[in-house]
Amino acid sequence: MIVHPWTVTLRHPTHVPVDLPSALVYLACALAVGWLTRRRPALGIAALLVLAPFDLARYAGPTTITTLKAGLLGMFVALAFSRFDLAAFRTAPVRAMLVAFGATLLAIALSATHAQHLGAVLREGLKDGEYLLLFLGAVVAFATDPDDRPLWRALEIAVLLVSGSALAEYVLGAHSGILLHGHSAPRIAGALEGPNQLAGYFDVTLPVLVARALVHRDRFLATVIGIAAVTDVLTISRSGIVGVSLGVIAVLLVLRPIQGTAWRFAAAVALSVVLGAGLAVRAGVPAGYFSLDQAPQSADHLANRAQLWRAAFALWQTSPVVGIGAGNYELDLSEVGLNDVRTHANSVYLQSLAEEGVIGLIALLGLFATAIVTLARSGVRRPLVVGALGATIALASHQIFDDLFFFPKVASVYWLVVGVALAEIAARRLFERRRAAASVVNAVPANAGVS
Repeated sequence: MIVHPWTVTLRHPTHVPVDLPSALVYLACALAVGWLTRRRPALGIAALLVLAPFDLARYAGPTTITTLKAGLLGMFVALAFSRFDLAAFRTAPVRAMLVAFGATLLAIALSATHAQHLGAVLREGLKDGEYLLLFLGAVVAFATDPDDRPLWRALEIAVLLVSGSALAEYVLGAHSGILLHGHSAPRIAGALEGPNQLAGYFDVTLPVLVARALVHRDRFLATVIGIAAVTDVLTISRSGIVGVSLGVIAVLLVLRPIQGTAWRFAAAVALSVVLGAGLAVRAGVPAGYFSLDQAPQSADHLANRAQLWRAAFALWQTSPVVGIGAGNYELDLSEVGLNDVRTHANSVYLQSLAEEGVIGLIALLGLFATAIVTLARSGVRRPLVVGALGATIALASHQIFDDLFFFPKVASVYWLVVGVALAEIAARRLFERRRAAASVVNAVPANAGVS
């Protein structure tokens, strides 16, 4: 094996078609997840949590076949032949999220009326539909088998593997870098598409793991959190580090743990942010690193945020209500002067505004608001629920400066976690309803003889 320590080689993704070996991998994933789900639905969710960040994609025509999609198909087939529980869909929290999801799908459909590239709109609609199916699968599977122990272990293993794949790039060579004193230094990404996407993955997983650690003391879990936190800082993702800090702070505020524990976690968060900024300055990052006008690396065919944001506003002005079409932003950049640039807007909110207009932006804000309000007002203080709240705050904050829903590896983990959290809330609501109904039934005979 050839290693290239502390080197940076830009990644140029290619569209590799499905072949026999990859088809066999997809079949194996579908059968494995289906078998695990058949045994216990919670095991199926756990398997998807491990598959998501290592999703292997191959092209079949204009779309992709991935290991996660294959696993999700296996889960749904197994659930279809099982006695699954749909009672969670009768609760207000789950219904509210479905309405919010429906609004985003409607915004994508409406954006097609002004789109030049209808195929891109269809792809974005299918991607959003995949996120919805992941959410639905997590709700159904966890409502049928409400045991979170497999999920915790799977999440810990997945975070360790992702962190290991990223740290290994210091030896094997990285695909992203930053100029330090005139030399390109690695920015690690591992199994994810880039360092900002890796930071987005930790936006989701770190608040959830911290919530677990505050409730259940576990040295192994503390070690996983420490490794993940160090890896997150080493991504050198400014908005990612700030986002995960806000998510962890939200977890601390909601759980209100023992005073000493709260201060230790808060101090660790503050120290990570300060050290990260200090190390960046000490290492000699470019003057524009902490601004929107950071110069893109040569030969990466990207643009800085200031340019991409101006382009988003310019494109939005051509169709303010329904936008230029979901998935069309990167295809229409040449129309606003960004030639030889093909990327997203580096902000999920401006991406939605440009592609789906005011309707799409309102739908996206409604999706985040619904998730935050539902999780915060549920009254359920289980680690998965509080962790999902922290993850939502972290991801919503980070995505001011990045579009992480553009990348299924990040979004898939998020919607699986939120689906399980909503299933826990729904279970509490159903339990309260049944207990109230039982109290009424038991009270009738006692009052029957009173005249």
